[in-house]
Amino acid sequence: MYERRIGGTDESDRRVNEWLHQHMDDESFHKLCYDSSITTRRINDYLNKNGNDYMLQIDPFRGMTPLHILAMNPHAPAECIAALLDCNVEAAFCLVNEQKTPLEARVP
Repeated sequence: MYERRIGGTDESDRRVNEWLHQHMDDESFHKLCYDSSITTRRINDYLNKNGNDYMLQIDPFRGMTPLHILAMNPHAPAECIAALLDCNVEAAFCLVNEQKTPLEARVP
């Protein structure tokens, strides 16, 4: 199986993930996108329960949408990113943070 990897070590990825989880307690969908065990099913379940309005919300700490966060999550399978795009393709063109789209934010 192919594993995506963009810089960093497993330990640094783990520490960043833990830090982000602690700082995202009020932003549950954003927090879900940071999760190292994220799955398409979990994304779909969340959106089915809570609606797609969360797709374009910007988190107060990093200034990113859930798609930005998911695209930067080294543990997120491509299927998860595709699931968010299926829900709201407009999210792919949302410029935040450093005026980058989610996929531009993924590239170092």
